Amino acid sequence: MRKLDIEIALAEGFRTIFNKPAILVPSFISSLLFSYLFYQYVKLNPKGNISPNEAILLLKITLAVVLVAIYFDSVVVRLAYSKSFEAFIFALKKYPVVLIATVIYVLLLALGSIALIIPGIYLAVRLYYFIDAILIDGKGVISSLKTSWRIAKGNWWATFLLLIIIGLFSTLINALISSALSMVTFGKYVEVGVFVQAPITAVFRAWSYSAFVNAYLQLKNGQTNLQNFNLIE
Repeated sequence: MRKLDIEIALAEGFRTIFNKPAILVPSFISSLLFSYLFYQYVKLNPKGNISPNEAILLLKITLAVVLVAIYFDSVVVRLAYSKSFEAFIFALKKYPVVLIATVIYVLLLALGSIALIIPGIYLAVRLYYFIDAILIDGKGVISSLKTSWRIAKGNWWATFLLLIIIGLFSTLINALISSALSMVTFGKYVEVGVFVQAPITAVFRAWSYSAFVNAYLQLKNGQTNLQNFNLIE
């Protein structure tokens, strides 16, 4: 059974960004989309009260943002593995598969969480590599989930720790930036702050996806360096 080297996955995630800075473009677009979503939420809901019509509008905006962001996040994953132009086309071809698999993934997590929080977390980690299986190996909806389930066996804690490290580090940096912006603007213009944070969020977004591409390749092929796959130009 192959073991996941967390340190190498994290390092390779950053190395991918340095060697392939183009990966930051789709990552920035995704970050900008979610910044726009937050801006709309603050704009429509400044005092914590929201009307039914505003709720419907926000729901429509959220759905549109998520659907578009899924595509650009898919491009980020593929870019960590292949060439720039090809990544955009490949991600577009695989978009329906990614979308359906994502819906199934979320539903499974929801069902697991209804039972107890712990089963939901377990499923979230065990199936987390499904998007890599689709965008790297061209797997289908069910086969991608099965692949993730298989390769994460014996590496659940390592995968969970990798998620925690990236999540905590990203949250800490974003919290520091938010605090600094709040001090500069005296707590005003919160919606502007999220747009300022978008470039930083983009870096961590690209880092996270690239690190998990490496983790996936480690568990699937036993390789630890993306350069072994001729992925970095």
